Amino acid sequence: MDSRNSNGILTGHNLVSCIDELLPQDYQDLSHCTQIATQSADRVSSRFANSAAWLQEYLRTLDFLGWSAYQDAIFTRTRYDVSKSVAQFLVTSAQGMQDTRQGNAMIDTLDALEPDKPALISLDNESLMGERFQVIPARYDSKGFLEIAVFNLELVAYAKKNSFLFWSWEEQAAKITQSRAYLKLDKRILDSKRSLLEKKLQEVVMKRFDLRKKLAR
Repeated sequence: MDSRNSNGILTGHNLVSCIDELLPQDYQDLSHCTQIATQSADRVSSRFANSAAWLQEYLRTLDFLGWSAYQDAIFTRTRYDVSKSVAQFLVTSAQGMQDTRQGNAMIDTLDALEPDKPALISLDNESLMGERFQVIPARYDSKGFLEIAVFNLELVAYAKKNSFLFWSWEEQAAKITQSRAYLKLDKRILDSKRSLLEKKLQEVVMKRFDLRKKLAR
């Protein structure tokens, strides 16, 4: 699969949202690096029992593959009330990012995900219905470098719901706890690790869903 007409990627508990179309190689690299970093972190720690240790290993693996942190702090932990759906929270958060296109990109990604039942079931299972999941907006900066924001999220609620992203939490006390990091890719480093990347990919058993919004006829 390539990036043609793709609005995003779901792999494991990671939901990637793309601004415009990524170059095919960048699209594949982002997907593969996300899978490898997730698998590496899963081997070191439980994303549910010790999310801080899990996230540190996840970011350490991405750094090894050429994704370096920027904007000073690696991650900042904050907590928010969820007044509607988690999907609406994600859109509102994306609209508040520096690049205003992120809001529309998140809407398109979620619109592509919502009718994809196998993808929704996979996300529910991998995240334990929102107990731990990640949202990763991706874009090119003004110089053409690929950069991502990693939002590590925990839905704290009294009930667990299928398709938790789109469930309305208006009548329940639900909160989102969020840690975030900003990363930029140095392709020279990634290219120097490409043989190792290909080797590690042979160990990955994680499903991947290429999300494409269906156009109205």
